[in-house]
Amino acid sequence: MIRSKTILAALSALFVASPALAQLPRAEQTRPDNVVLSQRQEDPLIRERLADRFDNLLPVLMRREGFDMWLVITREYNSDPVFGSMAPNTTYSSRRRTILMFHDLGPGKGVERISIGRADYQGTFDVYPTHNDSQYVSLARLVAERDPQRIGINVSDRWNHADGLTHNEYVRLTGALSEKYVDRLESAEMLAVSWLEAKLPRETDQYRSVMRIAHQVIAEAFSNEVIVPGVTTNQDVVWWMRQRVAELGLGQWFHPSVNVQRRDGIPEATPHGTVIERGDMLHTDFGVIGLGYSTDTQHNAYVLLPGEADAPEGLKEGLRRGNRLQDLTMMHGPAGATGNEALAGALAQAAAEGIEATIYSHPIGYHGHGAGPPIGMTDYQDGVPVRGDYQFRPNTWHSIELNARYAVPEWDGQSVRFALEEDAALLDGGWDWIDGRQTGFYLIR
Repeated sequence: MIRSKTILAALSALFVASPALAQLPRAEQTRPDNVVLSQRQEDPLIRERLADRFDNLLPVLMRREGFDMWLVITREYNSDPVFGSMAPNTTYSSRRRTILMFHDLGPGKGVERISIGRADYQGTFDVYPTHNDSQYVSLARLVAERDPQRIGINVSDRWNHADGLTHNEYVRLTGALSEKYVDRLESAEMLAVSWLEAKLPRETDQYRSVMRIAHQVIAEAFSNEVIVPGVTTNQDVVWWMRQRVAELGLGQWFHPSVNVQRRDGIPEATPHGTVIERGDMLHTDFGVIGLGYSTDTQHNAYVLLPGEADAPEGLKEGLRRGNRLQDLTMMHGPAGATGNEALAGALAQAAAEGIEATIYSHPIGYHGHGAGPPIGMTDYQDGVPVRGDYQFRPNTWHSIELNARYAVPEWDGQSVRFALEEDAALLDGGWDWIDGRQTGFYLIR
């Protein structure tokens, strides 16, 4: 059943916590009242947060990283990874060639924002009017007038989010600047990472509303409204989820998945998918994009056998072990710790507690796999080179992604994989789930 979306009557309604989502899942979630902002309603929120970030966050970051000028140079349909986080809702891509200059005017004066060309991006930047063929001439003039000592550019071997300056644009840039200023160009990799990972309180409030919608779609998908045991396939559910998100007016950054585990092993898939049967355990990996933010969630469901009112105790124990692994991951990842320290500490304690664990958590926000410290990767359980040595900072978001394996007695000791993923904010006071976490199975009758 597809229900039409409800347009928000008052923006404040989005930011009221939903008790039904505090601990997932609950029966009342299977018929969610999905509330989604219209594109027009999103626009002022995005413009306000951009102004807040540019006025209050960017000066702090530029001074912390030691840059008095930052250049973001990007081209239409080949955007720098940071560009989307700097653009209003009305911008789908940079225009032709976009040259953004950020110049720190000093304490108490803020950072001037200049677009060298023709586009002001809904008033976000002051325009230095320039013909497309003369943008680098104007850039060189503005640089010489401001005489910056350290000029940051987005080139990086280590951080994909900070490597947006193409070779062609680098050649044009260095050809336009005098040798004096070419010598002052430096990688702004940590400035770009810091800009993308840092979140203001208003952004965390907005993110909770987007996360709530993602949870609601999963709850509806893992219900008898969508799944008929013995008839519905996992691919039916996958495409239902994708269509549901499209009809709600949200975006997605990856194709959802729904996997089946069964007492006698993982069933063989057909070209049309695997038919969901009673007694199956289901798992989804699902993400949406709303207000410019990405979510990433992995939840689990159980299809009740005749006469059952709940999942078998062994499956519930496996889920509890997954929850414990979540706790350990965050426990060992306070602000100031590195991703590799969190990984090593959590895996060591999990092993001591008899949990067979794999951890592969990542930052999230403007990108699904965001900028910041990872906690392991599926193929890096001994630590992630370079990026794993980056420290956690307060007011950042992270997707706590992992799995625990458990031999389920009711399934003849079969090893079952309990994969969980939940988005969390590392705030000044510590970790906080964005919108609760799954502690019990969705039950399909």
